Amino acid sequence: MSDDVLIAELVKQSVGLAFTVGSKVGEYLWGRLTRRLSNDPAALEKAVERLLAENPEAIHQLKALAEVDLTTSRNPPWIVPRSPLFVDRVAVWQQLSGRTGTALLTGPSGIGKTAAAEHFAVHSKSSYPDGALLVNLADFRDGPGGSLGRNRIKAFILSRLGIEVLSTADDDLAVQYDEVLQPLRLLVVFDDVESAEELNGLVPASPMSLVLALTSAPEDDFLLRFAPVPLGQLEDGADRQLLEAICSQQLVHSDPEGAQKLLAQCDRVPAALVVAASRVRSFAAVTPRPLAAVATELEGGGSLGPVSHAYDEALAGLSDGAAELCRLLTVFPGPSFTNEVAVAIFGRPKSQVPALLAELHAQVFVTRDADGRLRLGSQARQAVRRTGNTSGTEEAFARLVRFYASRAVQADFQKSGPERLRLYDTNLPPGTEIHDFERHEVDWLVAELPTYRALAGAALDVGFHRELTQICGAIEVVGLHRGLHRDLEAILDRGLRTNPAPALEARMISMYGRILSLVGEFDRAARAFEQANDAMLKLPEPNPELSASVLEFRGLFHREQGQLAEAETSYRAALEITRGLSAGGGPHRGRGLHARMLANVLVSLKQFTEALELLHEAENHTLPRHDRDRAQVWLVRAKVFAETRRPTEALALLPEAWRLANGAGSNQYDLEFGEAIGDAAWRAGGHDLARQHWSGVWQRYEASRHPRRERLYHKLWYGLPA
Repeated sequence: MSDDVLIAELVKQSVGLAFTVGSKVGEYLWGRLTRRLSNDPAALEKAVERLLAENPEAIHQLKALAEVDLTTSRNPPWIVPRSPLFVDRVAVWQQLSGRTGTALLTGPSGIGKTAAAEHFAVHSKSSYPDGALLVNLADFRDGPGGSLGRNRIKAFILSRLGIEVLSTADDDLAVQYDEVLQPLRLLVVFDDVESAEELNGLVPASPMSLVLALTSAPEDDFLLRFAPVPLGQLEDGADRQLLEAICSQQLVHSDPEGAQKLLAQCDRVPAALVVAASRVRSFAAVTPRPLAAVATELEGGGSLGPVSHAYDEALAGLSDGAAELCRLLTVFPGPSFTNEVAVAIFGRPKSQVPALLAELHAQVFVTRDADGRLRLGSQARQAVRRTGNTSGTEEAFARLVRFYASRAVQADFQKSGPERLRLYDTNLPPGTEIHDFERHEVDWLVAELPTYRALAGAALDVGFHRELTQICGAIEVVGLHRGLHRDLEAILDRGLRTNPAPALEARMISMYGRILSLVGEFDRAARAFEQANDAMLKLPEPNPELSASVLEFRGLFHREQGQLAEAETSYRAALEITRGLSAGGGPHRGRGLHARMLANVLVSLKQFTEALELLHEAENHTLPRHDRDRAQVWLVRAKVFAETRRPTEALALLPEAWRLANGAGSNQYDLEFGEAIGDAAWRAGGHDLARQHWSGVWQRYEASRHPRRERLYHKLWYGLPA
């Protein structure tokens, strides 16, 4: 750097320090120059330039005195956080750390912008050694949207820096403000900034300082001039940390369920958590579960005082489209949704939705989960409720139910083809269309099961019985390929309350009995099959295919309990029916299924010859594209091999069958495959490998307390009989 540049910087630094209270530089300059100029920064600057040109020794004297001023004489102003309770925001600090110039911190009211800036200042002292100031522009504004007293702000900042204001005239004050701040390394936080125009003249001409502007709703002029740093929800887990800091860990840990409900109501927004936690502390004296009590109050529309008021104001400030979408999203009963669900609810062109969701996200009305799904905040939902405006919500809910019903029907047909027995109305609901699945259709249904479960109750209450029975009939495909029986049980329970026609009722009740059998609730399953028989008696004429289906599910009911003779009887009766239905025709899926199911029971009964014959019949009636069914045939054949002293052949066949099943998108039979590999390995002498597979299966059964866990536990200890 040249000598001329160094001298120029020294001149500006000296002028700035000259007006600082108690400044050594000021004492030196005024002692030498006071008789030749007034209190004018511009005149002083010219005088200092002449002094240094005429007296080179003054350069060394001023440098030494400036060093004293900057290191010992000045007490830099610092921001003291108003609340010691602060969590998270590490990512925001990382974006701001070491920055200079102007940065924009955005986020809705109550999200913690001011607290984040205050604590950032504390942790950034080394980056801004000349101090940190927090200036709330609302204190210098003539009401919301009113004119801003810039001169008062400049005078305030100068006074906080220990600088005497020489003149209140606009030009003079502007010159002094720039001259004083130019050489400093400051952090200046302007809170409650309404527009970029308000910062004009307030941003110091200091290349080493950072101006941090806090705003709730950045206008276009902000976005064009500054790169915003958005502040959203607290990180997952930080909300609980803040709640514990206010309420105490002991209180939160004493009611984990109530704590979880309360956190859900607060949407990980700091202000909401602080107010809710304060209410918890006041409730603690009158109720044994204050967290649950406050959560219930908020869920019912209870107010969070100023936080609720801020949500109301934010809702009123939304664009018409965003406000309408927010209102319509309140009909969604599930925990989280996707963009395509938002489109279905809104009922408008797909192109309109992303911008509206982005607006709602900016206000933390809609948030994004780690898996990319969206969620309407509880407090946003309450703000909509307080408006009393429900226009369009009935139509939106109808679109939602029809969307989910159509997706279930489509998935059923895409996965199972036209061959599966369907007694529900397979016509797509009015106003829906076929959608292209972005991934495996059963995976889509699995991801949406929590929504289907919540939607089933809402659809039943509102009277969408046709669509609910479509969902119940179609979603069986999830049970066939993925399990997840408890969710399906809840959905079917709602569907059975729609009083379906006898044939559909018998089918749904027997499906219900099958699910209860698979989770080991055999008493309830037995009652379900009795009800299915009663429904069959109501049929105006016999339905052989339905009869075979009910017998198939009853056979599974007996097999799961180890009642092999009863299971054999049910499967033989079902097979006889489907043999008759397939007479003279090509492959019949039902016949293939029942032949394989009967063969599986016969393996346990040691009737291996007939079992192999039935497996040949099953394979002949398995359609080429039904890899899942073929994989199950191979599974049973491998069991025959293992039981007839051909374990090596079984071990060669089972992995291939398993890959075939998983390639078809079916993991329903993973545990059965794992146990079968263990059995074959034991027969082949690989006892360690056998126990490895059995152990994995046992752990899964033990976790769900399934009755099969006892059988696996016995194998782990004693192996298989010789």
